[in-house]
Amino acid sequence: MGVKEFIEITRPSNALFSGVAVLIGALVAGGGFTDIFKIVSVFFVAIFACAGGNTINDYFDYEIDKINAPKRVLPRGAMNLMTAYRFSIMLFIISCIFAFMVNILAFSICVAACILMYIYAMILKRKPFSGNILVSFLTSITFIYGGTAVGSYKGVLILALISFFAMVSRELVKDIEDLEGDIKKGAKTLPAIIGESKTFSLAFVSLLIAAFLLYVPFVIGLYGYIYLGIVTPIVIFVFYILYKILKHNENSGAIQKNIKKAMYLVLLIFLLSALIYRIT
Repeated sequence: MGVKEFIEITRPSNALFSGVAVLIGALVAGGGFTDIFKIVSVFFVAIFACAGGNTINDYFDYEIDKINAPKRVLPRGAMNLMTAYRFSIMLFIISCIFAFMVNILAFSICVAACILMYIYAMILKRKPFSGNILVSFLTSITFIYGGTAVGSYKGVLILALISFFAMVSRELVKDIEDLEGDIKKGAKTLPAIIGESKTFSLAFVSLLIAAFLLYVPFVIGLYGYIYLGIVTPIVIFVFYILYKILKHNENSGAIQKNIKKAMYLVLLIFLLSALIYRIT
């Protein structure tokens, strides 16, 4: 067991995504050079908290991952369970230390988020829908968390809403993808209770809401026609994903990956729009 396994179990790309989401939230909210210390601090808060969440998730999912993801660090025996558990707690503590350096609000949110991630991994992930809602909520507040660093929430609230509904859709589709292993290990996820078809329908509705929310910044006058022009191709891409969900003619793994791609593009558009309209 080496450094590679410790990095791998945190799913560094996901952790980095959380950090970037916080940075984007801070910039969209109006953060500038004078806020650089706090912005960098919340960036590391998000990275370490997400890394801890991913690690504790793998710890509690050990038996299920033997079926669904046997090549992950723990199922393949590259790290023992207790090491993974202690590592996750250490990552949570580091994230809270960085949060304390920002302000009391940031510290309080970080502590609450770490506790919720632990509860999600231990209990709620195997419960129908409540786990999906919680992980989507935790993802969406990363943008709002960026606002805590600069004392403003302009633009980030609508970005958080878009992220929430897109994540609910992705989480539901991911549950469909993991259905076989979840059933074998007794995890009562939504697809296991109401079936794949109805779960796809819920994922469709949630993603459709996210698609319409993409036009809210233009409607309320937050961003203008430049935003409208660059967001419309993304909305078209989202409707392509919606078509795939509706027809069920593509595997769930491909669908949830496309939703993730769309979320990346939305983040880029909000960042570009914030920078463009700040300059103009």
